[in-house]
Amino acid sequence: MKTKIILLCFVLLSVLGCKKQEEPVTAKNDNNKADRLEQLLTGNQRFLDGKSLHPHQDKQTVLANQDGQKPFAVIVTCSDSRVSPEIVFDQGIGDLFVIRNAGNLISDIDMGSIEYAVEHLDAKLIVILGHTECGAIKAYINDKDGAYKKHFNHIDNIVETIAQENEEIEADKISPKASNYLGAIDANIKHSAKMVQDNPIVKEHKATIVSMRYDVHTGKVTKL
Repeated sequence: MKTKIILLCFVLLSVLGCKKQEEPVTAKNDNNKADRLEQLLTGNQRFLDGKSLHPHQDKQTVLANQDGQKPFAVIVTCSDSRVSPEIVFDQGIGDLFVIRNAGNLISDIDMGSIEYAVEHLDAKLIVILGHTECGAIKAYINDKDGAYKKHFNHIDNIVETIAQENEEIEADKISPKASNYLGAIDANIKHSAKMVQDNPIVKEHKATIVSMRYDVHTGKVTKL
């Protein structure tokens, strides 16, 4: 009798263990806005400390998210190969809705992507992530007297877009852009953040917009 009881307990423990192992791993989507931001900042600290967990980066997470996604944050950032949100924030599949282009600019298509994430995926946190050593900002700073207009290529469109940002114009009045590289980076970030803040759908869904700067020299993300 005692042997049967022990055997039964062993079977039950085995079944429970299997069930626990088969539970799908889904991306964390905190309801509290502060928790979502803290999740990003904590992840960046792990990255800096060399203690990245690499969460949600396995086949199990792929299967758990195959029928839908619930990212807890939208990240608008640069296409620069040194700036990878999932890595610097230590997140994984299904955690972040990432929109990237040179200079983390926001075109109509990019704005539509943000609207989709907010309206259809219920993302409540939007991060505008600029970075140091940004090639797009360097091109704007080094441009002399609108020389970009003479090239007639698409790269010039990037420089022209940055040059027309109100925040850049104001920053240049305070301190000439040639000697205010960091100020130009921050002005560009703030311009994109302002565009998102003014979006009716973003306002309707009460999404929080946060401006951040990534330092390619250290790996650290700073909230502006």
